[in-house]
Amino acid sequence: MIDTASDLMWQQCGSEKSMNFEVTKKWIEDLNHISYRGYNDWRLPTLEEAMSLMEPTQKNAGLYINPRFDSKQMWIWTADLEKDVSRAWVLVLDPGNCLGDLLDYYGFV
Repeated sequence: MIDTASDLMWQQCGSEKSMNFEVTKKWIEDLNHISYRGYNDWRLPTLEEAMSLMEPTQKNAGLYINPRFDSKQMWIWTADLEKDVSRAWVLVLDPGNCLGDLLDYYGFV
């Protein structure tokens, strides 16, 4: 799905399983290797890019995101690391906020 406001392309559904940050980077590398959907420049969004997906009210199975996105992913990794570099920023879609989480924690992409 192309976001006309940011000119970014987003997957409407992400990973089938939750994964930690390192496995996530490998998963994205594999998407690029097979040219998923004809593209080989997939990456994690920045925190700002991910936050642009947030809706002001619950829209999708209690999530603060457009219903065009899969409701299975309750939160997603971003590419942005916190200052101590052991945590990355994640977008949490059920309360509609962001927080830093440990890189070895398992989340969706």
